[in-house]
Amino acid sequence: MIEYLEGKPIEVPTAVTKKKRKRKGEGTLTSNISRGDLFLTDAQGKSFRVSWDTKGKAKPEPRSLPAGKYRLRTYRIEHEEKGVNWHVSGTAHKIKEIEVLAGKDVKVEIDPRIHVGTRVSGKRAMMSITGAKGAGLTIYRSGARIPMEYRLLDADKKELAKGTMEYG
Repeated sequence: MIEYLEGKPIEVPTAVTKKKRKRKGEGTLTSNISRGDLFLTDAQGKSFRVSWDTKGKAKPEPRSLPAGKYRLRTYRIEHEEKGVNWHVSGTAHKIKEIEVLAGKDVKVEIDPRIHVGTRVSGKRAMMSITGAKGAGLTIYRSGARIPMEYRLLDADKKELAKGTMEYG
C-alpha cells in the first residue's frame, strides 16, 4: 500500500499455472485446492501466483518453484454449484510459511472452512468471519461480494437488530 501511495511501481506476481519439468534448484508445490490460487512472497519480496484448475481431474498437479522460503499471504478457493460460481478469498500478512526444497515436493493444506465468531460485552455484540489461520475473508458469488446479513435475537427469539455487515 505504501508503494502505491508513494507512486512506486507495484510488481505483478509471477504466474505459475502449468505443470512443467523441474529445473535444477527447483522443488514442487501441491495443495488441497483443486481450483484456485495461492499468492506467495519469497524472501526477496518477489511475488508468485500459483494456480490450479483441475476441472474433473483426480487431484491438482504439482507446480515448480525455485527453492526457498515463502510466505503465503492470500489464497482463493473456487467452487461451482448448480451453475453458480463461488469463490472465497482469504488474506493476512502471513497465513503460513512454506519452504520449497530443491528436488522435493511440499504440500500446502488450506482449511477451506469459513469460521464465524461472536462475542458479546454488555450491549455490544461483535462478529467476525475469517478463513484459514484467521485470514480476513471475502466471499463472492458470480464475481460479486455477497452481502453478509445478520439478525440479533434475544433468548425468546425476538429480533433485537438486523442489518448487513460491511467488509473490512
